[in-house]
Formats: sequence, structure tokens, C-alpha cells
Amino acid sequence: MKKENQSLTDTLIENVFYVFGWIIGKMFGTIWYYLKKGLSVAKHNIIVLIGYIFLVLLMFASGQMVFFGLLVIIGVGIWQHIKEAPIRKMENYFNEVFTSVGLHSNDIIPSYCGDEDISEYASVVKFYSLVPIGEWLKKKDSLEMYLNEKILDIIQDEKDNRYIWLVIERKPLPDMIKWEERYLNLLDDILTIGMTSLGVMELNLNKYPHAFIAGETGSGKSNILKCLIYQSLEKGYEVTLIDFKRGVSFSGFKDVPIYYDYEETITVLDDTVEETKKRLDLFRKCGVESLKDYNKVAMIPLERKIIFIDELAELLSVRDKEKSRVLYDNIETLVRLSRSVGIHLIMGIQRPDSTIVTGQIKSNVAYRVCGHFADKEPSRIMLGNDKASTIPNIKGRFIVKDNHFFEVQCFYYDNALYKPRRGNLNVTDNSIAEKEKQAVNDIEIASNEAENKQQAKTSKTIDFDFSDIEKMKE
Repeated sequence: MKKENQSLTDTLIENVFYVFGWIIGKMFGTIWYYLKKGLSVAKHNIIVLIGYIFLVLLMFASGQMVFFGLLVIIGVGIWQHIKEAPIRKMENYFNEVFTSVGLHSNDIIPSYCGDEDISEYASVVKFYSLVPIGEWLKKKDSLEMYLNEKILDIIQDEKDNRYIWLVIERKPLPDMIKWEERYLNLLDDILTIGMTSLGVMELNLNKYPHAFIAGETGSGKSNILKCLIYQSLEKGYEVTLIDFKRGVSFSGFKDVPIYYDYEETITVLDDTVEETKKRLDLFRKCGVESLKDYNKVAMIPLERKIIFIDELAELLSVRDKEKSRVLYDNIETLVRLSRSVGIHLIMGIQRPDSTIVTGQIKSNVAYRVCGHFADKEPSRIMLGNDKASTIPNIKGRFIVKDNHFFEVQCFYYDNALYKPRRGNLNVTDNSIAEKEKQAVNDIEIASNEAENKQQAKTSKTIDFDFSDIEKMKE
């Protein structure tokens, strides 16, 4: 009996010591956890680091401060732990989601890194992941179901492939966004198209010198062209419009020359090709590669020029074979050669057709704006996929393709916004011919000045035969 009582007593004592040891271990583990967390805060907070240094100095001055210093560091750790509670909650939430949809690599689940609102329409959630981007895209529909959110895009970080961004919709794009002057960029060679969930959609003329805008009747294609014409005029660009509907949709721009005759249009394009070649020669002589670089050193700066074509198919469907050949040659030459000289083509087309948009033209026009098409083929011609057939059939709603694909609500432009500055011009006015002659003379004068300057340093001149341009045209 005594042995049994002794055994029970020993067991009880062992359990008490076990519990006591567990509590002590847990307490010291917790203290050590908060101590490490308090110390880690100093890595990212200069004020906390200075405070710690001050405490260390006090500890050396007085041994009694050691305990107080440890309490301060532990207190900072507790504060940081409380601060990180929402992050831990999000980590647990996404861990459950990724486990449910099977999105992991070797049982390593993507870790939540944070989120931020990037516009009033979307937010971005960032993850560190070893799962390939292709697997993320395959699981997109499942992720939307578990998150109960619309995922607009899944993007891989360009600098570090291990980071993945989920672009989540906060609220849908509105059906109409009116143009406002705050969207006008006067400092850079950028034209704004509309609003995406990520923010304002831009056309950078230095990166994308030419553009296609495709859309059915009533889609808002002409409205985009009007908005771009307005911005070009406000930025001081020289604007030309080719529109075989006689410019009815663009009547608000009284001072923009409008061409709607084949003979006149061919002459304009011929002159533009010649000017492109003259500018290329001039840039070579000056040792520059772009209009922006040339205007930095030139005594006579050159204007950026944009030719807007409202209906490319109408222009290129001329029955006269010789006229058709000349038109195709001119447009193909311009999209191929005028990239760096500040001469641009922005071409509207109602229904893209592979017989109209040749491979030569298409391959040199990377920026595409495509409205809704019930038929998938026009979308495939413009974008290389069916995206334009899946967007809502809303006026002004387009898919824009540059490096990525973006759903855009293009700005609605009111004709009343533009106030003519240079008076009314007509295609038959002599003033246009005089203006074109003056532009050519300006280029020749600048070319002569550049050649005179180069004579003083002929050892640095590179002799280059530009006859290959003529061959390319042939």
C-alpha cells in the first residue's frame, strides 16, 4: 500500500514538474520570440534602431538598465506581433484557398506578401511563389470561385519571376468616361486612350509609332480618333486626316486638312514618304537616332506629324490596280521606315480583313485597339486571340494590345471642347501647299547646316549608302 501511494506521489510530482517545465519553456520561448521580433523591427525602422543604440549605451553606463532594455525590446516585439495580425490572417486565408484548388509546388504553398489598391477599379495582391505562371492561369477560374472575386489578370513580375500579382476587380469600369483636360499629357509624346482597371491607358508614340483602331459601326472607333486628334493638336503636332466620308464625323476640327480624293491622298502619302527619307538622311548626318534627340541639338526643330486614316479598308479597296499598288507601297514604307523620325500613322478600320491588312503592314503596327466583334475572326486578325469577341458590347469598350491585353473604356470626346487656333483650312487651299514646301525647305536648310558642321569633323563621319531604302520600296 505504501509503495502504491509512493508511486502515485512520484507520478504526481513528475506531472507537476512536467507542466511547470512546459510553462517555463513556453514562457521563455515566447519571450525569445518577441525579443527576436523586437530586434528585427530595427532592421527596417531607423528610429527604433537609434533607440536601441541609445539603450545599449545606457546599459554600459549602468548595469541596472539591462532588464529595462530587454523589456523595451520585448514590448516592441509584442507591438509588431499585434500589427502583423491582419497579415497572418490573410496568410492563413490564402493558404486554405491554395490548398483547396491545389496550387502548390512540392507542397510549398505561395506565400502572401501584401496588397494595395492601384486604382478606384482594381487592387493587386502579391505572392511569393514557386508555382509556374502557367499553373496560375489554369487555376484562374477555380481561384475566382474560392475568392468570390473577379480576377482581371495574373501577372508575373518582370524583375523576379518568383513574384506573382493577382489583379482583382474592386468595381466594374463605367459604361462611359468623359474626356477631361487632366488626362492630357503635354510633357511627353503620349496620347491617352481611355481608362483600364489599372489606370489610364496610354499610347507612347516613341515606343509604338503606329496604331490600328478596329471597331464595328457604332462601337466608338471614330470617337477614339477624335480624342487622339484633339490631343495631337493641343500638343502642337501637325495633323492630317484621310477620311472618304468627307470628314463628317470630324467637323469640329475646322483647321485640320481633310483628304477624301484618291489623287490627293496619293500625293499626301508620296510627300510623306519623301519627307521620311529626308529626315532619315538628316538624322544620319547629325548622328542622332530619333526626333527627340534631333530636336535637342537642332537650330530648326522638326514637328511630329500624325496621319489619321478613318477607314483603311475604304482607302485600300480602290479598283485601279496602279493606285492600289502605290497606296500599299506608301503605307508599307511609312510603317516600316518612319518609326524614329516622328511621322506616325493611326489607322481606323471597321472590319479587319487579312486581304486588306497585309502581313507587312500588320507586323509593323504593334499597337492595336479592338472593339467588340460577334465574329471571332476580326479579333484574331487584330489581337491574335478571341478577346474582342468576349468583352461587353458597350460603346467605347475596347481591348488594347501592347505588351499585354487590357480592357479599356475609351474616353468620350465632345466636339465642343476644341477651339480652332489657325483658322479654317481646306484641302484645295494654296496655304497647304505652301506649308508643305516650307516644311521641306526647313528640312533642307537644317540638313545643309548639319552638313557644314560635319565638315569640320570629317574623321568622325560615317559614309552610309541610303540606296537600300529605295530597294526596300521597290
